[in-house]
Amino acid sequence: MGIYKKANSNNFMMSKTVRGITYFKSSGTDSKMRARAIYDEWVIELKEQILTGKPARRKEEPIINNSTFSELADKYLEFTSGRQKSYRNTVNFVKTLIKRFNDKLLDSFTAQDIELLQTELLNKAYSVAYPNRLTSVFKRMFAKAADWDLISEDVLKRVRKAKQLKGEKTRLRYLTEEEAERLIFNCERNLKPIVITALNTGMRKSEILKLTWDRVDLKNHIILLDKTKNGERREIPVNDTLYNILSGLTRHLKTDFVFYNPQTLKPYYDTKKSFTSALRKSHILDFRFHDLRHTFASWLIMAGIDLTTVKELLGHKDVKMTLRYSHLAASHINNAVKALDNKDFQKNFTVSLPQGECFKNNVS
Repeated sequence: MGIYKKANSNNFMMSKTVRGITYFKSSGTDSKMRARAIYDEWVIELKEQILTGKPARRKEEPIINNSTFSELADKYLEFTSGRQKSYRNTVNFVKTLIKRFNDKLLDSFTAQDIELLQTELLNKAYSVAYPNRLTSVFKRMFAKAADWDLISEDVLKRVRKAKQLKGEKTRLRYLTEEEAERLIFNCERNLKPIVITALNTGMRKSEILKLTWDRVDLKNHIILLDKTKNGERREIPVNDTLYNILSGLTRHLKTDFVFYNPQTLKPYYDTKKSFTSALRKSHILDFRFHDLRHTFASWLIMAGIDLTTVKELLGHKDVKMTLRYSHLAASHINNAVKALDNKDFQKNFTVSLPQGECFKNNVS
C-alpha cells in the first residue's frame, strides 16, 4: 500500500488499508515527491475520518459523476492539443463520436455502444480501418476519463471489452520506375523537387513541407529531422540525385523554408491539387502522396537493403511497421541463395545412383 501509477496514467494513485478495508484516491500529481507528501496528509485525514465516523471513499464505492460524453470530449481535446502530432485527425474522430454520443452519461457506456457504431459504419460501406480508428480514440478518451476520476474502473473495463474489427488491410501501393519517371515529368515546377525529395528520402509530406535550410547539411550530405511523428531525431542521407536538386533551389533571405510559396514566402500548406493533376496527366491511379514513402521503402527492399536499415531510414519505432515490405524481398532472397552456386568446389559436384536403385526411408 502507498503510492503507485496505473498503466496509461499520468498521476500517482494512493491506497491505504485501515481495519481491513482498503481506500483509494488520486494524488492529482505526476510528481512522486509531491505525491508522497499528499499521501502522508491523506492518511492522517483518512484515519481521523474513520475515527470520527465521517465517510471516506472506499474502493467498492462507485464514483458518482454526471459528466456527459461531450464534456469529456472538450476536456480530452484540450488535453491533447499540443501533445499529439496527429491532433487534427483526433479532432475529426472526436467530432464524429460527439455526433453519436453527445449528452450520453459516461457511467452508462458499455462495449455495445461502440460496437453498434462499428456495425453501422460497416453497413455504410466504410472500410474496416475507419471504425477501428474511432474505436482506438474512444478507448483512449475513456482511459483519460478514468485518470481524471470521471468514471469508475468498472466503466473502463466495460468499454475496453469492445474489440478492434478484424480484416483491416495495410495498404501498400508503390510506383514502378516507369511510373515515377512519368510522374516527375508531369509535375509542375514547384512540385517536382518536393516529389523527388520524397522518392529519395521517404520523408513524410509534413516533414518535407516544413523542412528548413538549417536542417539541411549539403556539405556532409545529411538532412537532420528533430521533429518527427514518433518524436525521435532522425538523420537522412542525401544521395547525389537529391543533392543536385537541393543545390539548384533558390534560397530567399526572408524565409528559412526549403520549399515555399514564392508569393507568400511561407511553406506550402498542401500539394494535393497540383499532385492530383500530375497523377492524372501521368495516368496513375489509386495513388496518394504518402505512397511516395512506400515507393522509397519498396525500392530499397527490392535493391537488397535489409529491413533494419530501411526501418531506421523511415523512422519506424517498431520493425513490425517495416515488415509490410518484407514480401518484396522474396525474389532477391532466392537470388542470394543462388550465389552459392559460384563456389568453385561445388561447380562439378554431382551425385549419381546406379540405374534402377533408389533410396527408401527406414522408419523404426
